[in-house]
Amino acid sequence: MKLIISESQYRKLIESQEELMSLFQTSHLHLLCKKFKNDESSAACRLLNLKNSLKNKKLEDQLEDSIEILFKFFPKRTVGVLPKILELSLEYPERTINTLKLISDFIVDPKFKDDETKRRLLKLRDVTTMPDDLEDLLKKAREKQYLKYEKDVVGKETQFQMKRTSLSLQFSCGDDIDKKFLDKIEKFKSSKPKEFINLLEKMKSCITDSLVNSKPIKADVVSVTPLYYMEGDEKIKVFDANSNFEIKKMDTEIDSYLSEFFSIFKNTNYKNLKQTHLEIYNKVIDGVYNWINGTSEAKQYLNKIKDEMAGVFYDNFTIVPSEYIDLYWSNVGQRGCKEKRLSIRFRINPDLVGRVIPIYIYDRNSDILEKKDYVVSSVNTQKVIC
Repeated sequence: MKLIISESQYRKLIESQEELMSLFQTSHLHLLCKKFKNDESSAACRLLNLKNSLKNKKLEDQLEDSIEILFKFFPKRTVGVLPKILELSLEYPERTINTLKLISDFIVDPKFKDDETKRRLLKLRDVTTMPDDLEDLLKKAREKQYLKYEKDVVGKETQFQMKRTSLSLQFSCGDDIDKKFLDKIEKFKSSKPKEFINLLEKMKSCITDSLVNSKPIKADVVSVTPLYYMEGDEKIKVFDANSNFEIKKMDTEIDSYLSEFFSIFKNTNYKNLKQTHLEIYNKVIDGVYNWINGTSEAKQYLNKIKDEMAGVFYDNFTIVPSEYIDLYWSNVGQRGCKEKRLSIRFRINPDLVGRVIPIYIYDRNSDILEKKDYVVSSVNTQKVIC
């Protein structure tokens, strides 16, 4: 029996065979880059270059795994949603890998099978035009995956309970009547050079009061009971009851922000002000950052945060004690260097590179942690600053 097919059908068949062969021969990132004719400016090829530049095999695998999930979920590879997701992930290189992982984890997580955001993504699988709310949709996916992880840590509240706290610094004080940071930026925007300096000095004075007089606590959960690990037959306490922990669903190799201050454009009502206010906003943030980074009060503030934080929950229920965490001031937040933020960032202390430190794996059904040796890598030796 002979099967007659058209020339276009034949071409599609050959392309499918080549794609299948490529899957056996190379990675999904290689395949995507190839589909863009190895164009170095394409998001797929830029991600491939990022992967090749990584010094950590675990991060390489994490990036490749995320791309594989997205590749299989979105059948259109060179048009539509997939290229746009890759492009958006590269806007902020310091969190590219984590962004893609959160989205891909959300897609394959069975708990979101009937979720509204998941249904929207399913409807977008075959579209070639971008919906206006794609960024918001992806943000919701990431947030839901984060929230689920926090709930997974808490579980039945036998070991942990939710304790969401935030950090804040006062930009106004005394007879200053500005209630919103936008009001303050409006004053900077209309000021002359000498007045700008005076406004900045007044703002620094208010921030200093916050640094000195506040008792900062940054946490997502608090321990209900002490937590232990086993040393042979001996039960060793490692964390007291009522210990605060921050939760970050990300790899231990990633440098990320702990808290941001003085944001304006997070508020969707003010997004249209970026064209007229972003330049002066960034100038003010840089002025504050360049000052605060060298003050003893700011350093003591970071120490106070660490004093109240027992550790950080990373992905896979991995706890790194705070004594091994480095906090530092930065002008980089969620939006990278295009839209600066005064922020506090964290990472495993680079002074420990090459050394072995203890980390702990949390079993949600037990107060006994699994203690593991962790060799600190050299991935995050450079601070993330603009």
